[in-house]
Amino acid sequence: MSKSEALHELYNVCQELNFDDSPQLAMEAESEAEAAFFRVVTDFILQQKQEKVIAEKRF
Repeated sequence: MSKSEALHELYNVCQELNFDDSPQLAMEAESEAEAAFFRVVTDFILQQKQEKVIAEKRF
């Protein structure tokens, strides 16, 4: 699998994140950098979902 394919797969997996699990992911991180990565990814996905709700005027 190429890096591009792996990143695409990672993006798809991240789209399915359960936000209730995100604090646990950060706590189980092997380093502060990994915990920060989990927080950034979670924030990004949440922002995308918020933009969709706003665009659909469901707020």
